[in-house]
Amino acid sequence: MKILNLLVTGVLLCCSCSKLIHKRDKLNTAAGSVVWRMVFSDEFNTNGTFDARKWRFCERRTSAWSKYLTSGPAYAQQDGANLILKMDNAVIAGDDVPYHSGGIQTAGKFSIRYGKIEVRAKFKAGRGSWPAIWMMPELPSSYGPWPNSGEIDIMEHVNNEIRIHQTIHNGSVTNASGASTATHAANYKVDDYNTYSIIWSPDAIEFYVNDLLQYTYAKAANASSQQWPFDQPFYLILNQAGGAGWPGPITEADLPFELKVDWVRMYKPL
Repeated sequence: MKILNLLVTGVLLCCSCSKLIHKRDKLNTAAGSVVWRMVFSDEFNTNGTFDARKWRFCERRTSAWSKYLTSGPAYAQQDGANLILKMDNAVIAGDDVPYHSGGIQTAGKFSIRYGKIEVRAKFKAGRGSWPAIWMMPELPSSYGPWPNSGEIDIMEHVNNEIRIHQTIHNGSVTNASGASTATHAANYKVDDYNTYSIIWSPDAIEFYVNDLLQYTYAKAANASSQQWPFDQPFYLILNQAGGAGWPGPITEADLPFELKVDWVRMYKPL
């Protein structure tokens, strides 16, 4: 029995070491000659509300993605392993909208200029669903109103599509209807967790899915802010939207929608 206990202890120690090594490797991942240090993370490993030192609710506004946002724990909560952002058609007294959805952001809490941003997440597809992982400038009018000050869409998904979208918005690629020519549709593991990420440098933004490079948006020679407003700090948004704008109407039988976020990690180069 003593020998068995020693063997079990040894296995557990090996597993623990492997986990520590993996975590250390994550902190020092090299992209080319770059070594990274972590500057922000959330593993979402507790129960209940999110960490208010790092996040706050996204406010309901009139734009398509924000018109059903609801600042309540039912729509943004941790389950011990994930952050769960939900959208449903529940009736809430005093809040007369047909749907309610969840979203959180680091605006006013944390922003980053250049670095590596990674989010591991999964979502439930459905007609009218629109989960997103994206970034907006901390100073929203650095170079003028949207889209002139930029937007970085690390991941968006609509309806039952078998691909996700990774997109840049700025004054030179976004037209009056909001469509962008700087966009890429990428394969992902359907109904499973995927890691969506960017590596953002002073000269380019590289988009990845599961560590595979999908698309690069490069700074042009002698670029003005119309083409490259991406020299300002941006904050991160995680949200589950739907029922308006890009995805169109919701099929009620597909509700509720959920965006589950396993973790968020952000790095700066050493």
